[in-house]
Amino acid sequence: MNKTPMELLKHFAPEFAQNQMEEKAFIFENEKYQKVPNKCKMLIGIGVAAALGSDTCTQMWTKMAKQNGVSNGEIVEAMNVAHYMKQATVNDTIANLLRILEGE
Repeated sequence: MNKTPMELLKHFAPEFAQNQMEEKAFIFENEKYQKVPNKCKMLIGIGVAAALGSDTCTQMWTKMAKQNGVSNGEIVEAMNVAHYMKQATVNDTIANLLRILEGE
């Protein structure tokens, strides 16, 4: 069985893995940082993971979201937002190229 990225990180860099787990707990469990509901944080996690192209992280965040009561519809909507935002960044990235073509 293939180890998860976190399992590999724990093996090769245990202190760094521990730091990531503490940061996750800080973000999701610290009462001072609950202005954004955890449900929204999970949806953000799904969208960012998908936009950055991490299948493993997208699946992990989706499973966590489902375990915490996030609906399929909410997950699909988050994915649609991520898709739109990624598309918008591509448009921004190619804008200078299009300006060059426009000048020809």
